[in-house]
Order: sequence, then structure tokens, then C-alpha cells
Amino acid sequence: MRTLLFCKAIIILSALCYFQHQYSKTLEVQLEDYKNRFNQLQLSQASAEGALEGLQLSSYTQQLMLINSLADNKSKVTELLRMVQQKDFIIQSMTRGRVCTISAYSPTVGQTDDSPFITANNKRVRDGIVAVSRDLFANGWNFGRKIYIKDLGVYTIDDLMHERMRNSLDIFMFDTDLAIKFGKKQARAYLLGA
Repeated sequence: MRTLLFCKAIIILSALCYFQHQYSKTLEVQLEDYKNRFNQLQLSQASAEGALEGLQLSSYTQQLMLINSLADNKSKVTELLRMVQQKDFIIQSMTRGRVCTISAYSPTVGQTDDSPFITANNKRVRDGIVAVSRDLFANGWNFGRKIYIKDLGVYTIDDLMHERMRNSLDIFMFDTDLAIKFGKKQARAYLLGA
């Protein structure tokens, strides 16, 4: 009977050793799995820290780029503002137009004074100039200023009309026949940049 008990004890010990060995293997596998997970977590953490540092660097770089861009854009915005103000100024001057009598003249003594090729501004006559009546001249329609005559174009004030003329503009033309054919018209004229 002792032998039987001894055999049973050995079988139980063997079974316990076997189960302990199996349990130990299971624990080793779980330990290896936990080590792998831990390594993956450390890699993820390192990756996240690197990404965060990259984002901070990227954010700093973006801030520098934004500051540089703002400096560049400030000069562009200033230029645009100047252009808008100039446009508004021109639009305001365009709204202050007046209806004038428009005629044409050529360099002949009958249509000018005794020096038909020299303007009242002491310059040679040329295409694109206009003479203004003295009342307009007294109101700021001075030499060198540009005017726009509706449907006719832009002209430079460079001559004066006879003293008897009022609220009138005289467009210079080299061709006398063309100037006579032009005749007299009523048109809206605008002093540009006024």
C-alpha cells in the first residue's frame, strides 16, 4: 500500500509539475506579449513625441513664414490702398463734371493770335491739347491738367481761349477743314484728378 501511495504521489507530483510547466509557458508567452506591447507603446510614444516636436517646429516655421508674408503683404496692401484712394479721387472728380461748349481750332491766324504755333503756355501746339475759357482757367482748369471730354477722350490743358468765351473748350487740330467741320457741341467735361 505504501507503494501505491508513493506511485499516486509521484503521479500527482508529475501532474503538478506538468501543469506548473504549462502554466509557466503560458506566463512566458504572456510576458513576451506584454514586452512586445510595451515596446510598441514606447515606439508610439517616441513617434508621438517626435510628431509633437515636429508640429512645434512646423508651427514656429509657419509663424516665421506668416510674419514674412505679412510684411510682404503690408507693402502690397499699402499700395492697393493708395490705388483705391486714387481711384476714389478720380471717381469724385468724374462726378464733378460740367457741360461745356466744345469746339475745335487749328493753327491759323484767324483762329488764334499772331503766333498760331505757340500756346498760351508758351509751348508748341500738338495733338491732344485743348484750350480752355478763362473762367474755367480761373477755377482750377490750369495748364498741364488733364480733362476728359465725354465721347471724345482725354486732353491736356495747354492753351487759353479768347476772353469773351465762357464755359468753353477748344480742341486743337492741325487740319483747319477738320476743325471747321467739327463745329460746336455741348458735352460733359471732367477735370481729372481734381
